[in-house]
Amino acid sequence: MPEREELARLRRQDAEKNKRIRELEMERDVLKRCMVLWVK
Repeated sequence: MPEREELARLRRQDAEKNKRIRELEMERDVLKRCMVLWVK
């Protein structure tokens, strides 16, 4: 079933994107904290 394979592929892509978003959000939060410390 090609549809099933396509669905699995899309879900995998989505999971990878969500993982990347979480990584970027963590980096952003770390940078925000660094800026706060640096500005003081």
